[in-house]
Amino acid sequence: MSLNAERSYKMKLRDVENAFKYRRIPYPKRSVELIALLAISCTFFLFMHTNKLNSRLKEMEVKLQPSEFSALGLTGNHISGHDAGKHDDINTLHGTYQYLKSTGQLWRLNPKFLNNTKFHTGDVIYYNRVPKTGSETLTELMIRLGEKNHFQNDRAPFSKPVGVYWDVERQRQEAERIMELQEDSAFVYVEHMNYMNVRPFHLPQPIYINMIRDPVERVISWFYYIRTPWNSVRNFEVSGKFPNRTHFLKNFEDCVLTSDPECRYHYGLMFKDDPGDHKRQSLFFCGHSPICEPFNTPGAIEKAKQNVERDFSVVGSWEDVNVTLTVLENYIPRFFKGSMELYYEPIRGLAFKKQNLNPWKPKISERIKRIMRANFTQEYDFYYFCKQRLYRQYFAINRHLHF
Repeated sequence: MSLNAERSYKMKLRDVENAFKYRRIPYPKRSVELIALLAISCTFFLFMHTNKLNSRLKEMEVKLQPSEFSALGLTGNHISGHDAGKHDDINTLHGTYQYLKSTGQLWRLNPKFLNNTKFHTGDVIYYNRVPKTGSETLTELMIRLGEKNHFQNDRAPFSKPVGVYWDVERQRQEAERIMELQEDSAFVYVEHMNYMNVRPFHLPQPIYINMIRDPVERVISWFYYIRTPWNSVRNFEVSGKFPNRTHFLKNFEDCVLTSDPECRYHYGLMFKDDPGDHKRQSLFFCGHSPICEPFNTPGAIEKAKQNVERDFSVVGSWEDVNVTLTVLENYIPRFFKGSMELYYEPIRGLAFKKQNLNPWKPKISERIKRIMRANFTQEYDFYYFCKQRLYRQYFAINRHLHF
């Protein structure tokens, strides 16, 4: 092959190669749209997955907040009300808001699904009040609301023992007795008693409400309340007896440190070994079943939670007074409409009056409270469960709030 012929052949070969190299292969229009759709879908799913991982990370950050009580075996979800404000603990109002917001639950809250008042067949409230939770204040508020909203109030006398362990027949008798007291279409009954499920007695299930308090603070309050002069006088009117001098001089801190029978808070403690100090806050929500008796046990706490979710419209706390009054007013308006206005009424309002204030109660050291909290882990679990439920109910009607 001549030199010119070889050069011509190479040029043609290069032209063919370039033609294949730079040719444009036409794609159908629908194929292009499909590829674009796949690309957008992949980007969207990657974004959602990243967002979910970010939410989970924030959730874990909230749950794993460092706690000064970790040495006592308490997690970040079991911090006392005294220390809860030190960081965004999930058991505080602010911490619950941040948790709900970061996990995307805040915008899905709906009061329709958090208010079981609609499942009750009549306008009857049972306030089976827990001792030393500010129940006198709520009782007085309901008396004033009764005048405004036109409903009947009734309560058990002071002399009646606290109803903590009634058999089924006694529960039926008590439920029927309470219903016989009702004269108006709307009725509130107040008594220190455990929760009762009256459905098996073919009676209308009442609207249950209650209040809770920090478990340790409540026990301390009870210890000094039963040593007040006015309580001793009232007990004397019922029993005709005064406690001895030693009873009045007993100190709570020494009582705990010496493991006095009155200040024992052992796991699984039964009624027969119990001085009757109402250490079981959960008992008033658990009921009269034998599973409710052992102190600070998971079985009692779980049953109490189930009853709260099913039958208690609102479980509030004076530790969150505005939240509690807002939820009561919105979830049970027939009875609590105007409660906030009435509570803060100038001069006459209950916000300016202290019910059952005890000047004989001294300040208890944090050391003693820490010792106590280590024995109240399950009770704190129930306490925070109720608080978080209250906060969810509140945010369901106030999602516009920003913290």
